[in-house]
Amino acid sequence: MEIIIAIALKIGESLVTPIGTEFGYLVNYHSNLESLRGEIKKLFDKKDGVQGLVDAAKRNGEIIKPDVQSWLKNANDDMVKKVLQFEDEINKKRRCVYRWSLSRIAYKIKQEVLQLQNEGTFENVAHLAPPRGIWSKFKKGFKDFKSRMAYMNEVIEGLKREQVRMIGICGMGGVGKTTMAKEIITRLAKLNLFDNIVMATVSQSPSISKIQSEIADQIGLELKEVSESGRAIKLHGKIMEIKILIVLDDVWTEPDFEAIGLPSGDAHKGCKVLLTSRDSDVCNRMGSQPIIEVPTLTTEESQELFREMVGESFDQPDLRSIAKEVVHECGGLPIAIVTVGKALEKKNKREWDDALNQLRNSNPVNIPGVDSKVYSSIKLSYDGLESDEAKLCLLLCCLFPEDYDIPIEYLVRYGWGRGYFSSSFTLEDARNRVHSLVGQLKRRFLLLDSGKSEATKMHDVVRDVAIWIASRDPHGFLIRIARNLVQLQELNIDGCGQMEEIVSMQGREHEEEADMISFHKLTNLTLEGLGSLVGFFQAKKLYSNQEETTARVEHQSAGVFEKAIFPSKCISWLPSLEEVVLGRMKFEGVLFDLKIHIVMDGQTAPTFPQLRKDIKMPGHGSYSQNPRGN
Repeated sequence: MEIIIAIALKIGESLVTPIGTEFGYLVNYHSNLESLRGEIKKLFDKKDGVQGLVDAAKRNGEIIKPDVQSWLKNANDDMVKKVLQFEDEINKKRRCVYRWSLSRIAYKIKQEVLQLQNEGTFENVAHLAPPRGIWSKFKKGFKDFKSRMAYMNEVIEGLKREQVRMIGICGMGGVGKTTMAKEIITRLAKLNLFDNIVMATVSQSPSISKIQSEIADQIGLELKEVSESGRAIKLHGKIMEIKILIVLDDVWTEPDFEAIGLPSGDAHKGCKVLLTSRDSDVCNRMGSQPIIEVPTLTTEESQELFREMVGESFDQPDLRSIAKEVVHECGGLPIAIVTVGKALEKKNKREWDDALNQLRNSNPVNIPGVDSKVYSSIKLSYDGLESDEAKLCLLLCCLFPEDYDIPIEYLVRYGWGRGYFSSSFTLEDARNRVHSLVGQLKRRFLLLDSGKSEATKMHDVVRDVAIWIASRDPHGFLIRIARNLVQLQELNIDGCGQMEEIVSMQGREHEEEADMISFHKLTNLTLEGLGSLVGFFQAKKLYSNQEETTARVEHQSAGVFEKAIFPSKCISWLPSLEEVVLGRMKFEGVLFDLKIHIVMDGQTAPTFPQLRKDIKMPGHGSYSQNPRGN
């Protein structure tokens, strides 16, 4: 009997519990609906917060995590759809007989909402995207001429061979080395031979920190180290972990691989180097095997490229013979053909005759690394610019460092301040004018597209010619700018990470030209965030080719002189300097070379007579002084 009673009690409990639960749905109808509405509001508030984080991450180029995307889909689509259907059902079933079923649905939906709320807590919603391949930024410009394809295929096949570590591409300036290297990179990317392909510009005045940063950015490596040696160690460690092709463009002298952080020789068989240079001896000294010498274009290829630049004019009966002679004068150099072609586009026969005459009779010039035909071609294109404003805009661009992304806004403000845009009455007028001028210069191939928005670039050969033109401008383009330095009382330069020198010595190879520079009224000098700064000017550029007289040899040939941020030559330029502030800076050697500067007449230059003793260097304890100085 007791067993029967126990069984009956269990059966009763099992019946009472579900009956109570089901009855509770009916009793708690209103509270379940209100509770559901409250939890849904909390869910949507959380969803909006997560969506805001996702939008911010997308603007930063980050990749959204899959679980975050899935959660947002559930909260945005699935749950919204379910809630809307439930609300529609409530509106249709208002009679009391439906309350039990509606309350039951509301309770179950609330449980799903609570679960979504719990799942919607994320430590972070995205991760950094892998850096885009540098080839994605290249503008298509390679012409698959037969003379180019054979050499390009030789490079690609060479890089496939295990024993090949370094290949050199050499040829005169403007022959198309960089264009070929970029096309090689683009084609190699499709073959998946390397984990990463990076490209860095070495240039005539290499900056180790700049080369390190260019490579690091392309492999997704953040270099927080201040010293170049610390950055080199970190970069080297990362490169040793991956299979990588490093393209070093525009190499003039052998770069210091150890200082940069690049593996040498067979230290890392997964690392290969492709370099471009105007000097085959550089390729040889670096151990490049093979070395590909890029020739000029054939006559047929030259005419094909020129025809593409000038359009239908090439085949006009009265211009056809002149066109072929113009092409001949360009000497098969792509940069010459392109610039001359764009200068003659839509011009009449007299202008073509004049252009041919200028090309034939152009005086030879001695610009290091620039063929005389390239010079005459670029000079012709420069002379053919429709306005002085366009010429001045181009010359302004040559004042920026080699391979620099030139902000168009800088050109606006520099040109506006100098009064170069006479027809512009407001700064906005000048801004529109400069954008128009930059567009014109790009269409003439005198300027190039930049990888950065609102910026432009200049081919290094065009820059060399432009500097030569500017330095010999009868209107004194560079001199006019230099003379205004006399009026400066305060100079503040901040955040120009690629700036290597404050005053450029290019075009001032002779000391009498350098002595025209002066900052006689400058009292306060602030330099901040100039990570690539070599010095106030690069002394070795001024003195490397000068004969060392007895009076000069002691201090001008000394290594410490060339490594001083303020070489002794600057002393005569800054007689009124009172305060120097250096922030976020790093440099090797010494800050001031205070050795007495002996000039030819036996006099001594003043040694900063007004300079205060408290030189401010945030983040540095003190500065190093030339041990032989005063």
